Amino acid sequence: MLGLPAPTVAGFIRDGIVEALGPDRCRLVLGSWSWTGPAAALGSFDADIEVVGPPGHGSALAHLATRCAQAVGASGPPPAGAP
Repeated sequence: MLGLPAPTVAGFIRDGIVEALGPDRCRLVLGSWSWTGPAAALGSFDADIEVVGPPGHGSALAHLATRCAQAVGASGPPPAGAP
């Protein structure tokens, strides 16, 4: 789930389903041949993300976060309030 309005997300999603869950929250359903594709798609939004399932998706997001942190020389999660 994304902390953004559904119309905002729908404008950027071609192959997926966007469902409004409230004025500032939506569910995004994506399909892909790998877990990395949907993880990267979610990461492209400047919003809070909640992984509902399946388990492989959460692992892909964690792996992508680690790779991004390593790319900038970080060794842990970003400090609170970091962009």
